Amino acid sequence: MTTRAVIWCAVSTRAQNSPEKISLPQQEEEARLLAQQSGWQIVDILRVPGHSRRYLDFHEVASHAAKEGIDAFNRLKTHWESKDFDVLIVRDGDRFARTQALHAYVTENIIDSGAVIYSLQDGRVDSTNHRLWIAMSGYKAAGEIDRLVKARDDAMTNYAKIGKPISSRIALSHRILRDEKSGKAIRLEVDERKRRMWDDLAQLILEGVAWVEIEIELYKRYGHVNEAGVPYYPNKMYRLIMKPMFWGHMARFHNNKDSLNGFKCGRWVYDEGVPAPEGVLIFRNTHPAVWTGEVADKVKQEIDRRSVHMRGSAHPARSHMMTGLIICGECGSFLATHVDKGYRAVYCPAAKHRAPTLPDCRNRGVCNQHKVVDRLNEYLRQMLEAQSADIFADSRADLPSLQRRLAKLDSEIMAIETQVRVAIRKQVSAPEEVQGIFDEEIRKLSEQLKVVREARARQEGETLAAQQNNSVQQIALEELTTMTLERFWKKENRFINQTLHRLMGKRRLVMLDHEIVGVVEVNRRQRRHA
Repeated sequence: MTTRAVIWCAVSTRAQNSPEKISLPQQEEEARLLAQQSGWQIVDILRVPGHSRRYLDFHEVASHAAKEGIDAFNRLKTHWESKDFDVLIVRDGDRFARTQALHAYVTENIIDSGAVIYSLQDGRVDSTNHRLWIAMSGYKAAGEIDRLVKARDDAMTNYAKIGKPISSRIALSHRILRDEKSGKAIRLEVDERKRRMWDDLAQLILEGVAWVEIEIELYKRYGHVNEAGVPYYPNKMYRLIMKPMFWGHMARFHNNKDSLNGFKCGRWVYDEGVPAPEGVLIFRNTHPAVWTGEVADKVKQEIDRRSVHMRGSAHPARSHMMTGLIICGECGSFLATHVDKGYRAVYCPAAKHRAPTLPDCRNRGVCNQHKVVDRLNEYLRQMLEAQSADIFADSRADLPSLQRRLAKLDSEIMAIETQVRVAIRKQVSAPEEVQGIFDEEIRKLSEQLKVVREARARQEGETLAAQQNNSVQQIALEELTTMTLERFWKKENRFINQTLHRLMGKRRLVMLDHEIVGVVEVNRRQRRHA
């Protein structure tokens, strides 16, 4: 009786089926040669010319493949149900499955139909050894893919570290510089063809134009349009600015539906002093940023000002001069501004509104804006006289102290690394009975090293942030010196508010019982109810 053979050939990508990579034809040729030598009659050839086999469910992979015009999985199922073949020839187990579950399902059904499998790599598989083959070959198939996935993931991380693109789609702000001969990506660079738009965009942001209006203003004022010749869609520029790539950084695991943080962004995108969210890998200063120097500092401060204080119907261009600069001395809420014709004052909204979402507060006093201006004028005069940006006590970071802490952590890291190396060298020649002690010691040192390195990363971020903050304060001081206080207070509210935010950094005035009673440093999570 003639043995009926079905040949199974499969590759994962279309590229593997190209003339340069003839994996599919080679599989078929080798299978035909085996059938000829064995005297088997080939009744069908099932080809998968480029489709993933990394599925858990056979019916799902068959359905998805069928939609792409690949009927091999459905035809194989028909064969084992009809029991119209005696042997399935396959190059190896991962040709029809890349997961252990799918591999076991296909193997079990072929063997149950009374047929056998002949693997060109492993030989004959029948009812006597198919379970061992399922275990061994299934593990190999799935494990190989796991290794490939990890290798690709590691490669993408390494690309991110050196500033190479990790996707074919890159932000509008940059372009890929490629090698002329190979065409491979070398690095990212700012798209200077759009430099006029980047300059105009910065100007609009600093003018206080709302995010939702920026694209229209870019078109009306300056004529900037997208590739289709029409204005950019609303919030396009905000989304662009809130990408790490825009600021010269590369990040992974933060911008897709499967990441721990979804599509969320935050200050960490542009501020090196703010740690990235859990699960996000970020590599700083891997390529040029769109804005640098004074322009970058001003824009970052304006983004901060808007993100914290411009909520609801508040418009960044029409903000009050005191917006976000004063907190309640009792509950810590940011004060709101009361406007009644020509009268302006600040008050604690928590004490006034008594809403469930607001804290309990008895600080019902209202402080006239003139009092606040007078107090600020005192600080500003002192600053101009001293030509120092220290308008508040200890407002500027003590950089030498931060740098000393950084150096101390570097020394700790070096000391621990030395201990690890010594322990490893000693372990090599140590008796077997004490190997476990060395293992435990090395594990403890590794954990300690991880903790210190994380502390060092946080300290480095704090130092960089302090340097940036001091630079912003110094530039604002120079502008104020040129301008004079008299002219400064005649500027529009938005300009006054922006300048005071830059000068004050994290410091805020404190109001209690109708008076400004001092200053305090606040963090990014300071309660806001204004």
